[in-house]
Amino acid sequence: MLRTRIIATTVTVFVISAVFAALMVFVNRAETFVAPTRVEPGEPAPVTLRVPWTRALEVDDSGSVTAVHARAPVIGRGEVVTDPEQAAMVRAYEDARRPPQADDLLGLWFVYFLIALMLTAYMRSLSPGRGALVRTQLGLLALAFALLVAAKALLLALPVPAQAVPVGALAIWAALFLDRRTAMIVGLSMSFVCASLVGFRLAVAAVYLATSVTSVLALGEKKTSARILTSGVAAAAAAAGVYVAARAIFDGGFDLASELAAPWRSPMLASVVGGLWSGAVAWAFQGVAVVILGAVSRARLLELSDLDQPLLKKMAEEAPGSWEHSRAMANLAEAAANAIGADALLTRVGAYYHDLGKSCQAKYFVENLQPGEQTPHRKIPPDLSADAIMAHVVEGVNILRRGGIPEPVVEFSYTHHGTSVIEYFWHKTIEQGNPRDRDESFFRYPGMRPRTKETAILMLVDSIEAASRTIDPPDRDRFEEMVQRILFVKLRQGQLDESGLTLQDLRTISIRVVDSLCSMYHSRIKYPWQEKKEAALPLPGAATEADVARAREEAALKEAAEAEAEPAPPPEPEPDNEPEPQPEAP
Repeated sequence: MLRTRIIATTVTVFVISAVFAALMVFVNRAETFVAPTRVEPGEPAPVTLRVPWTRALEVDDSGSVTAVHARAPVIGRGEVVTDPEQAAMVRAYEDARRPPQADDLLGLWFVYFLIALMLTAYMRSLSPGRGALVRTQLGLLALAFALLVAAKALLLALPVPAQAVPVGALAIWAALFLDRRTAMIVGLSMSFVCASLVGFRLAVAAVYLATSVTSVLALGEKKTSARILTSGVAAAAAAAGVYVAARAIFDGGFDLASELAAPWRSPMLASVVGGLWSGAVAWAFQGVAVVILGAVSRARLLELSDLDQPLLKKMAEEAPGSWEHSRAMANLAEAAANAIGADALLTRVGAYYHDLGKSCQAKYFVENLQPGEQTPHRKIPPDLSADAIMAHVVEGVNILRRGGIPEPVVEFSYTHHGTSVIEYFWHKTIEQGNPRDRDESFFRYPGMRPRTKETAILMLVDSIEAASRTIDPPDRDRFEEMVQRILFVKLRQGQLDESGLTLQDLRTISIRVVDSLCSMYHSRIKYPWQEKKEAALPLPGAATEADVARAREEAALKEAAEAEAEPAPPPEPEPDNEPEPQPEAP
């Protein structure tokens, strides 16, 4: 049985969300479970304590309120609380949250569960392709958990403002390896989850949201290292702007001098640092993110694209026709992927390896037969022929996995035919009266439908490249008709439903593939031996540069010798200088 990537179900989504919520509750309230981390007035604080906004009332002797002011003190690790009002606020806050109450923990778990469920349900139902895979969801939540643990440690260790947390890094990773729509939802979710570490402060959540959304928008389609760092700069500017706007809305104004007076504790500067740090962290740890999300790094793809790879050499030796087909596919697929902004290098590498299973029984595939060689399918029933053809998918996956090829590349092997039917042998079985009473399922490939744009492109190009060899004459109109027919057949069969390709993508792919085919099969001027029909002209032989020089020298010497051997021409008669006689006058 072919093992493919596991797709998340409703139960899976609920379980993943529940586990993530439970872990986040522990992270959020971690210091409350440990008694020595309690902050006591008059003693050095063992951890940084961030007291939520509290309204303090001043009452005179008559019992009337004379002043009301709000404070949110931050007690740094090692700092001693001596102010009576601040000490009362710290004591009341610690008494309220220690030990943790069951209703508080349950309420917090429910909030985390809803946020995680929103994210995973979106990825399962609305995110195109890879987002519905269990590996992707687990990897994304694992990265989120690791980032939040690091944020919690930072907030406990240092009295820096919460805006300094690089919450936008996860959104950048999601945009790099999934898509920007999913990255937006990831940024929204992470903004609220990370803001929960400081009591769900709205102003902090707004800064986090600005950082995440701006970094995704600034990243764009060209996901290079320079664009990652640039997105951090854009996020820093947006975060600082949102913070200033929030201060103006909630506090009635913004005082730049007070912010710059204490840079270490300035929320505005922390907002800038958080944006810059988001881009830097995303760039520095993208290799780790690749492994956790189940993707494959560019360096590994470049290594696999080397034609000296043992598996590629094995295919070139044992199935040369299939290997040439794969190389031609790689050029077409790479051009199509570039046209729609997909991962062109991954698509090329997938094209190289997708048909490796044909090397096991190469003669069952017509491209590996010599001229005049009979196909083995003439001697076996159509259903057995279909089994032999379908086996190349299973065998190819097994060979690739044993060879240590990354799963995103292996995925091309079991998705390039999807769950389509081998129509030739199915129709042949029907024509023979279906003697073994086989239904259509016996002729369906044992793979899965493409769940990424790259694997969907390869599926289309696989059929297009094979069909292009039958187009005669190879002109543009015939290529367009063939490509459009294949696209509509794949759409009708539902093979592209999970791929994430839009109609605009399909139109762009169609145009680019037709252009590539016209370039591949362009006409040339005929050589003289092709123009001469009545008699064969001599074919030129092989010669080195030295052979050419020697032949030319010999020809020159021969011409000189022939010139010397020719007899001298006879001398011309001397002209008669005597005047001719003039006729006499009458």
